Amino acid sequence: MAELDRLPALELHPEGAAAVDGHPWSGAHCIDDTAGAWLTAERFYAYAGTRKVLDYYRREPSAAGWRPVDDLDKGYDAGFAVFCFEAADRPSMTLDFASPEMLRELHGTQPHPAELLGVDSRTWYTWSAEAEPDGSRMDCF
Repeated sequence: MAELDRLPALELHPEGAAAVDGHPWSGAHCIDDTAGAWLTAERFYAYAGTRKVLDYYRREPSAAGWRPVDDLDKGYDAGFAVFCFEAADRPSMTLDFASPEMLRELHGTQPHPAELLGVDSRTWYTWSAEAEPDGSRMDCF
């Protein structure tokens, strides 16, 4: 897990994105749910911009060797959007946007993390790396 948490791609974020440190928002851990177990290392950000986040992640991961699996303009309608990036022989990367309601439900954040940071944020997201339990490459979804 420590190796996954040190993956340089995890440090990719647009200028002005404020990192929200500390559990449960960042760090590495094992997830075990009904679909199986996997390792994840994540960084959580609050950002005052909007569309610029997608523009940044459309460019920078590709330049570092990760390609988006689907179009970054497509998302889910359940109050959050998830985009996945893959690279040969490296962990997959996930860009995950959640609504304030999802953040409260998943992380119990009250007030919102951006308020805790004292930033004017309209966008908050997680940038994470995922791997199989043995540390090997994991495909998207």
